[in-house]
Amino acid sequence: MVFQIKQFMDEGSENPIVARLSIGLADLIQMTRLSEERREKVKSASFEIMCFLIDAEKAAKPLIGAIKQIEEKLNAEGVKTQQPSGAIETPTVMNLGSARTFLKFGKQALQSLAVAMGVLLEKDFNGPHFDKIAVRAKEAWRPDHPVAKLLEEDQRWIKEMLDLRNEDEHPKTSKPFVEDFDISPRPEGGYLIKVPRFYNDKGVRECLDACSHNLLTFSEEMIALGLTNFFPPGIILSEIPEDKRDPAKPVRFRLGLKNPPI
Repeated sequence: MVFQIKQFMDEGSENPIVARLSIGLADLIQMTRLSEERREKVKSASFEIMCFLIDAEKAAKPLIGAIKQIEEKLNAEGVKTQQPSGAIETPTVMNLGSARTFLKFGKQALQSLAVAMGVLLEKDFNGPHFDKIAVRAKEAWRPDHPVAKLLEEDQRWIKEMLDLRNEDEHPKTSKPFVEDFDISPRPEGGYLIKVPRFYNDKGVRECLDACSHNLLTFSEEMIALGLTNFFPPGIILSEIPEDKRDPAKPVRFRLGLKNPPI
C-alpha cells in the first residue's frame, strides 16, 4: 500500500487561533486531573473550535479589508458623480456574502464550546445556550467563579451574534439580511453615506471585527478558566504578556506555581 500525505490546514502555529486554542490549551488539559476520556473530549472540542474560527477568519478578513478600503477612499476622495446626469457612483463590496459565512462558522464554534463546557460541567447543553451554562457553572463551582462572571459579561454580544445567524437561517423580518454601501443626496446638500450593514442596522465591518476578537478570547478563557478546577494543588493559570509571547506560537496562558520557590 502506498501512503498518501495530505496537508490538513494552511495555517501554522504563528496564527493566534492555532497557538491559543490548540497548542496552549493542550498543555493545560494535559495537566488536569480529568479522566483520559474527558481530556480527549475537551481536546477534540477545542480542536473543532480552532478549525471553525480559522474558517470564520478567512471569511471575515478579506471582507473587513474591502469595506475599510472603500471607506478610506470615500473619506479621501469624497463621493463621485457622473456628469452631466449627476448619477452617484456608489461603490460595491463584491464579497459581502462572506458575512453569512462568518456567522455560520462563528455559531459552530460556540456550539463546540458548549460541548467542551458540558464535559467540564458534566452536563449536556444541546447547543450554545450560555445562559444555561452560566446557571450550571454557579451550581457546580461557585457563583463568583471566573467562568460564571465571564458568562455574565459576555451574554450580550453572544446573543447579538446568534440572533444574526438565526435571522440568516430563519428570517423573521422582511428586511434584506445584509445591504451594501448606499449613498443618497441630503436635502441640505452633501451626501448621506450608509456603510454595509445587517438587517438590524449593525455595521458589518464593526460587527465582524468585534466578534472575531470576542470568539477567540471568550472560547479560550472559558475552557482555560474551567480547567483550573481540575489542576493539582499548587498549580495556577498565568497569562503571558502580549509583548512577551513567542511570535512563532503566541500562546497566551501557561501554568505556574502558586508559591514558587525563592
